[in-house]
Order: sequence, then structure tokens, then C-alpha cells
Amino acid sequence: MKPQVVALLLLALVCLQPAAGEKLVSCCLDTSDKCFPRQIVVSYYHQEAGKGCQHSATVFMSKAGKRLCAPAAHKSKCVQELVAFLDKRNKSKKQ
Repeated sequence: MKPQVVALLLLALVCLQPAAGEKLVSCCLDTSDKCFPRQIVVSYYHQEAGKGCQHSATVFMSKAGKRLCAPAAHKSKCVQELVAFLDKRNKSKKQ
């Protein structure tokens, strides 16, 4: 291969790599309106639109390690109740 082609390929590889300190985010692209059973959920976190993701969501983690995407907590009573349950359960485990 010609040196110019090799240099161009190396430059392309460097440009496509995420910058140091840049975090790759796994985002929920859609949410489910169904209520998830308490027995299968172990934790949660909030996904905020504009911080690397397009949609706001509450992401529950299942015992099997799967991400369960639900609407943002302020949009769903079911999500609010599950978040409160997990907060209470985790608080009692820490004591």
C-alpha cells in the first residue's frame, strides 16, 4: 500500500475513536407503559434527555441484568411507586 493511503487510514481510525474521558452512553430509545413486578427489579437510575440521550426515562435493572425502560418518574404513578419501594428497600439494607 502507498504510504499516503496508510496514513489516511490511521488518521480515520484515530478520528473515529471516542476522545479520552468521553463516556459512551447506552440510552433507552423507547419506554414501556407496563408496570414491572417488584420481585424482578433490583435498582434504578434516571436517564435525562440532553445528557447524552434523546429521551428522559427511568431505567430499572432486573435481577437478570436487563435494562427495563420506563417513562420518567414524574410521568407515571407506577414508576413513582416502584422507585419509592426500591429507595425504601435499599435504605433498610444500609441500616
